[in-house]
Amino acid sequence: MRRGPMVIALVFLPFMTAYLLSEMFRNVNGVVGRILRAELGIGPEQLGLLTAVFLAAIAGSQIFVGVALDRYGPRRVVGSLMLIAAAGAVLFAADDFGRMVAGRFLIGLGMAACWAAAFKANATWFRPERLALANSATLGLAGLGALAATLPTELIIARTHWHNVFFGLAAIAAVLAAVIWLVVPEPRADAARGATDHASIGDAFRGLLAIATSRVFWKIGPVSFLAQGVWLAYQGLWAGAWMADVDRLAPVPAATTLMWLAMAIVAGQLGFGLIADRLQRRGISLWTTMAATTTGFVVVQAMLLLAPSPGVSRALWIAYGLFTAGPIFTYALLSLALPSALSGRAISLLNLFATLAGFVLQYGVGVIIEGWSPLAEGPHLDGHYPADAHRTALGVMVAMQGVALVWMLWPGWRPQPAARGNSVRSGGCCRMPATHGLTPSADGLGAWRGSRAVSGLS
Repeated sequence: MRRGPMVIALVFLPFMTAYLLSEMFRNVNGVVGRILRAELGIGPEQLGLLTAVFLAAIAGSQIFVGVALDRYGPRRVVGSLMLIAAAGAVLFAADDFGRMVAGRFLIGLGMAACWAAAFKANATWFRPERLALANSATLGLAGLGALAATLPTELIIARTHWHNVFFGLAAIAAVLAAVIWLVVPEPRADAARGATDHASIGDAFRGLLAIATSRVFWKIGPVSFLAQGVWLAYQGLWAGAWMADVDRLAPVPAATTLMWLAMAIVAGQLGFGLIADRLQRRGISLWTTMAATTTGFVVVQAMLLLAPSPGVSRALWIAYGLFTAGPIFTYALLSLALPSALSGRAISLLNLFATLAGFVLQYGVGVIIEGWSPLAEGPHLDGHYPADAHRTALGVMVAMQGVALVWMLWPGWRPQPAARGNSVRSGGCCRMPATHGLTPSADGLGAWRGSRAVSGLS
């Protein structure tokens, strides 16, 4: 492929769509949750577990996903795993709690590579200076999946059974898997990638360990995966519960607010991605943009604790969506600070911690809320919980992110970009990575360790 539009059509769009579907699966319980509580007779803790097991499956598979992406490429990994998601969606459409947990786990396993594969493909095909924009566009457009999981899903459920939603998602996953297998091309010969493909499994995991013990990962990683964990926990489930219990919104207005939240995420990812792209051209680093927007994300959550009215709260949820762009810039920072031969593992490792945080926090919020008694306990335990329960849970989330934010912003060392060297360009907006001007090794670490541009990373 020599032209940017072909790369966008045959690489960017298929992987972005796969991630869009993953966002739909992740967030659909925010609307379906109240129905599940009524039909299954479960409380917040069980609902949190049923929803969060999706994230547990993703977190538990990320190490293997990262190695597989670097060895076999996004096309083969995503095209295969999405069939598992289709089977899981069918299993989830049951009225048995145990089977639904198993189905939700399989959905998460099938969607486990979508995020990392999209970012890996971007790191492979797009020029380094456009990577933040490409990643933001991926997240922004994929956010349409989260949007579809709000008011549109509420309106569909009002006209049919919620089972049909999951049958439809299963069919879409199967079709998309076939499209990715048949349409997405393999990248051209790449010395760094080729060397990684022929590396042993032991070498691949040693590369992962080197990233996991690097200074760059633990400087910018904690606030990113905690902030993403809170984002996953609330957009996927507890924001809707907040709107019902704290703001006392009816189902349709709550779903509408969730839709505006999802739209804000789309706008924020795209808008801040464009801003970061422009600022980098003017000499303002991606690190600075990431720090500012992540700070904004934490501040908005703190303001939610003090919101005096439902109207103010709804506005703050929209701002919450806009600032989710902040922790996502970390993926571009890691991709630029490390050689491309390690990018799949680096992205997946960060995603591992982010989704693991999402699982723990989504379940943990339910545990905290259930520490209070419901205000009006109905026959299916679907009564409202006190506002103080929700505020306590969110306060804990804000405190943890605040500590990690201070650690990231503490004066001292800052990540530096890896030596990129010359690249083989394939079009106006995209490139195929070469060897970063360094000699590749079997596990991708020789070039990394040999570069003075990444001193302090290992």
